[in-house]
Amino acid sequence: MKNKLWFLSTWLWLLALAVLITIYLAWLFYPLEANWLDLENTVYLSQKTIVYNFNILMGYLTNPLQMHLHLPAFSSSKSGLKHFHDVKLLFHTTQALFIILLLPSWRFFRQTRKESSLFVFEKLFMGAAALPLVAAVFALLIGFDHFFTLFHQVLFPGDSSWLFNPATDPVIWILPQDFFMHCFLLFLALYEALMISLVGISRRQLAQRRQRKETQ
Repeated sequence: MKNKLWFLSTWLWLLALAVLITIYLAWLFYPLEANWLDLENTVYLSQKTIVYNFNILMGYLTNPLQMHLHLPAFSSSKSGLKHFHDVKLLFHTTQALFIILLLPSWRFFRQTRKESSLFVFEKLFMGAAALPLVAAVFALLIGFDHFFTLFHQVLFPGDSSWLFNPATDPVIWILPQDFFMHCFLLFLALYEALMISLVGISRRQLAQRRQRKETQ
């Protein structure tokens, strides 16, 4: 039971890590996304203005000290501001999990490295790696549009504020669905890289333990 709780806390930390890296990489590469998705011809604003407003939005979502959101180039409805506030809370929850679970996760990796015992958790890491792959296959089967809708319905049950009206919240034009699909793919790649790396390390540790036993 103790091992499972130890694994769970470490997995949650790794999940938070993958989410946070995705958020900040998406923020970093957004100018490339804006150019790739030709957002200038969608909102008829310059690339500089689009990126400037996106930076303000991301600053609000990621900075717990920034309590108000005002986008110079876009009007916002109460419903839209509510959704961004809900997303802000999710971001801060992820940041908090990362910080709170940092020490237990460090102790987990230190202990399993010292004892060469990460292989004990190999099947759990393999199961954790399979979860988003199942979700990805499901998304392919139903289409990303439906998956995106279902994702929001699960994440924000009973709340429809995420359904932005471009007339009242035109910022949605610089946050197209393709951008979020790219974010999902980036998260999937990062998360799977973490899980597969740990499975590889656990197998290498097990092989080394077997070699040592054979040489004794």
